[in-house]
Amino acid sequence: MAHNLQEQIALKQVSPNTYTVGWHADWTLGSTLFGGSLTSMIHAAATAHLKADPKLAARNQPDVLGLHIDFLRPCNRCESSITVTPLKLGATTCTIQLHLSQNGQLKVIASATSTNFDRQFGPTASTAWRLLPPPKPVPDFQRVLARLPDDNWLPARYTGDIIATTKNLIVLNPRGGFPVDGICDGWYGLIDDAEDMDATYVSMMTDIIPSMSDTLLRNDGLYDAHAFFAKLERWAADHPGVPAEITNSLADALRASVYNQTATLDIEFKRRIPKGTRFLFTRVATKMLHEGRMDVDITMCDETMELLCSARQLILVLDAERKFRPAPRSKSTL
Repeated sequence: MAHNLQEQIALKQVSPNTYTVGWHADWTLGSTLFGGSLTSMIHAAATAHLKADPKLAARNQPDVLGLHIDFLRPCNRCESSITVTPLKLGATTCTIQLHLSQNGQLKVIASATSTNFDRQFGPTASTAWRLLPPPKPVPDFQRVLARLPDDNWLPARYTGDIIATTKNLIVLNPRGGFPVDGICDGWYGLIDDAEDMDATYVSMMTDIIPSMSDTLLRNDGLYDAHAFFAKLERWAADHPGVPAEITNSLADALRASVYNQTATLDIEFKRRIPKGTRFLFTRVATKMLHEGRMDVDITMCDETMELLCSARQLILVLDAERKFRPAPRSKSTL
């Protein structure tokens, strides 16, 4: 996996079916960890166990094909324990269940279906599927990295106190903004040319997306895509090709009106992530935000617009004060 993310996850096998994982300040959203970091932990543990468990390893299915996650409770800034239980061992797929706990309390339940993308199990056929409306043409990545303007995309970096891992990414937003309500396109690229994206990193990226609730409500919230684009456009007028730096802080979060709580996440990988992948195209689409309940579909493609994976989140849109209210201070034990 990407070297920095691997170090941050710090996966350790402590028994035949149990792993510990760490946490990092870059993953924090208020006093808790954001869902993408938890997803990457789960994915890392699943792929490790598919190779470490003798019975699973004998099936030679090292790739995660599908991942379903139920986020039961918020996860705090502390070490987590992941216990893995095999549910089915098959010739074409295996299924394992993963329980993530903190301080003895169950926080996340997941199930992973394995495969081997090097093996063909059946036929292949083309379909007429395509992204509608079509996205803007693929950017010239060499120009982007050289800080030269692209005809169709505006570069930015998102830095600050909230989910600070985004500082490692350059984000390209389409010129002209987001004219279709409920659809946001973007390219996400690693700044460090020594890094590349693997499936564990891509699993985290399914949650590094615009806030569709903020965007639909146009509330100038933490991840309102319309608000971001307005800042980018003003910056690009005077600094063509230079990434705009968009910052955030806990104070900004405290002023937010709503926040998104992911209840479930489903990911389906269509193929093994090509080695050397540095940029991902992501389309985020929402069919309905109704009475605080929202669906979010995520489509991810590589630099050639080949489909890599699709994901779906079931989200509750809640009062932001519930998320960012300062935690009570613990009493001294002196």
